Amino acid sequence: MNIEEIKKRVEEKLDVPRKALEGDENREIERMLGFFLVEKGYIAGVEEKDDDWSFVYQSTTRSIAVSEKEMPHEKWEKCVFKMGINQKTEENLFPSPGLETEKYRFLHEASHAYQEYLCFKESGENPKEWHQRSLGGEIDSYYGKLFNFCFYKRMEDDEKEGRRKEKEKGLSVWGNASNYDYLNDEEIPNRESEIAVRAQEDANELVTMFLWHPEYFRVYLDYLSLNHENPQVREREITKEDLEKRGLVEISKEEADYLRKLISLYVNEMKENIA
Repeated sequence: MNIEEIKKRVEEKLDVPRKALEGDENREIERMLGFFLVEKGYIAGVEEKDDDWSFVYQSTTRSIAVSEKEMPHEKWEKCVFKMGINQKTEENLFPSPGLETEKYRFLHEASHAYQEYLCFKESGENPKEWHQRSLGGEIDSYYGKLFNFCFYKRMEDDEKEGRRKEKEKGLSVWGNASNYDYLNDEEIPNRESEIAVRAQEDANELVTMFLWHPEYFRVYLDYLSLNHENPQVREREITKEDLEKRGLVEISKEEADYLRKLISLYVNEMKENIA
């Protein structure tokens, strides 16, 4: 498959629904991001698979594997954040089951490919050391700050509850998946490395939410910070216990503001990189 064929496949997968386009100042960014990653070699192919329903970015081959099987509805119910209204279209901003969720998940994997690009860009010849260098304060990029924030939120929860806690908790449901006990089919050597992989997933999901629609991301932060000034949070009477049941940690309103600014800066930098 040549570059133009890969671009066509990527463009088809990143053709997001209208409700995720209206009222968003970042329009065209998904398609532009996809083309950029193909041209830079960070998406070298799109592969179909039928062994399970997962989507995955494979850093070894720099390809995105997509499943021909639809995500089971019970998994959709568990993993998809179902809040947020597009004020222009009055539609739910979250992806509906089926094709919309497939597009959202492909965007999530493309965002992982962009993480890979940043690791190489910011860590030169030693991209595998990026996470260690970021936690050591050697990398001060927007991605480094975001990853560190997600990492230390998971570490805080570990310190409170101990390694044998009942369930994983972090800033996304996706970061709690049991398969993150392993990386590239190899068992992760220690708890800190495992948390780093999970934190990378948290950071990626927060960025994906923003790319899907900034309002979807903002509502999620109101949810995590139990901001009852948001009527959607208030009307559902969401509590800390509700977050814990989903494996999510509560953040302060100050932390929510920090993430709003940080990810906005991250995406603005992304636009400059891919322009």
